[in-house]
Amino acid sequence: MPKLTLSFKGRVIDVHHLAQGDTLIGRDSDCTLFIDSLAVAPKQILIKLDGAGSHLIAQDKNHPVLINRKVVETTDLVHGDIIQIGKHTLSYAEDALEPGGKLRTEASSVEEEETGEEVESWSIFPNIDPATATDTSLPQEGMLQIMSGDHIGRIIPLNHNLTRIGRAGSDCAIIALRNDGYFLSHLEGPVSPSINEEKIGEESRLLQDGDIIHVGGTQMQFHLIGSQTQ
Repeated sequence: MPKLTLSFKGRVIDVHHLAQGDTLIGRDSDCTLFIDSLAVAPKQILIKLDGAGSHLIAQDKNHPVLINRKVVETTDLVHGDIIQIGKHTLSYAEDALEPGGKLRTEASSVEEEETGEEVESWSIFPNIDPATATDTSLPQEGMLQIMSGDHIGRIIPLNHNLTRIGRAGSDCAIIALRNDGYFLSHLEGPVSPSINEEKIGEESRLLQDGDIIHVGGTQMQFHLIGSQTQ
């Protein structure tokens, strides 16, 4: 099921799972996804979800909608799209973890993100047993937000069991999803990643909501969606 992650100034505010049919986004309190901001139109975006995908339609010409920094009136959304609405951002992603604790296995993938970092993910779920997994036994969903460079603000959902960050042959790290949370480890390269300016060396460190991570020349912030500290 697709989802939208709502952020303001780099801080995750809410996560909304899209249902089949229409999702209306705007400042009006009767909108499906309500954003309390004068910079947002009363009704600014309509998203139609059907068997063919998610289709975005801008609703107010006086309040342009930007996707990946380009103004659009109508488009089909794809995984990783960043929607700018007023001073807020919406990150569109496809879930690997279905609501209700059911796991959907996907094939391995390697994506070249616009950040310039290579992100490789595996969805084999070796650490979580689908037969016994429940909402309470699964960790909160994590994500990374780019904090430096040309793509500052871009969000990388951590919706796979293993996510490698960095290019092969250079400084790389891996984030592993386990039953008790997300763990960062040094994978290869002469310089280990750091958490809050502390090198982790060859240890595997549990990530906490708000941690600042450096991998190579890229700074990122780790978020736990739904964390009580937000």
